[in-house]
Amino acid sequence: MSEQDWEAWEGINVADLDDLSEIAQLRDQVIERRRSRAGKRRKVRDEYIRPIVDAEGILNRLAVDEGEVEERVFTEAITNQYESREAVKFAGVLLAIPLAIGFGVSRAIAQPLWSYAERLDPAAFAATDNQKVEGAHELHIEELRLRMQASLGQAPPLTDEQVYEHLHHTALHLNEEFKEANKRAMLNVVSDTTSGTVFFIMLWRQTVQRQILFRTIGRIFTGLSDTAKAFLIILITDILLGYHSEEGWTATLRLFSGHYGLEAEDEALKIFVATVPVFFDSLFKVWIFIGLNKQDPAAAVTLKQMDRH
Repeated sequence: MSEQDWEAWEGINVADLDDLSEIAQLRDQVIERRRSRAGKRRKVRDEYIRPIVDAEGILNRLAVDEGEVEERVFTEAITNQYESREAVKFAGVLLAIPLAIGFGVSRAIAQPLWSYAERLDPAAFAATDNQKVEGAHELHIEELRLRMQASLGQAPPLTDEQVYEHLHHTALHLNEEFKEANKRAMLNVVSDTTSGTVFFIMLWRQTVQRQILFRTIGRIFTGLSDTAKAFLIILITDILLGYHSEEGWTATLRLFSGHYGLEAEDEALKIFVATVPVFFDSLFKVWIFIGLNKQDPAAAVTLKQMDRH
């Protein structure tokens, strides 16, 4: 296994790690090797700094030359540093480019189209029935506010015609707000759809960068202590299906639906909260238990004990 991971090692002289020039040369060689292999690596990671978990790990620590082991550890550190830097760059690009393209498409293409459609049909983005009910509720509150101020002497008394005129202007203002909200919701659909499409295309095409990013995330997670891993896993699962998670899911779904101009029905919300979080929670726990049992049995035992309590 270690020979497969370090198959490009043969033929390289052991460097003197006390010589700064040789260290710099070794660093350049490692980075150039990573680039020439397009970031690809074998399955075994950090062979000489992982715990002794099997016979081959013990053999590697007993039978390998000390200088070669020291240089391999140094090389592995350089490789991890290089991959971490590349992962941060790719993550930044993966977030910035889709957002920029989605924003540009929605403002440069969709927004002029919406304005043109509104000129052709003034009712293209008319208020929905739920918005009309919300507007009627706000008008009722405004009318009560006017009458309360007049009753307290804080405003001059208004006739029914004056109250109607004021409410009429308020209704026109609310109607314009609802139309603008509907236009923004359509822009959000275009922007988010474009950004999501670009995101998945980049993630699908950039195979090497994707592998480096996932390896870096996995290395960060596996580098945590057993207690930290168990705490993080239980925290996530409790957020998905905890005592107060129903309110969190409901608020999130209402914000999500409002972002796209949709109306969240109470029955649909209840069915979603009763099924989807439970499925995610079970799937997440099974996936984590399987992964930890393969890679870190001690962490899996700690997680089971914490989850039981």
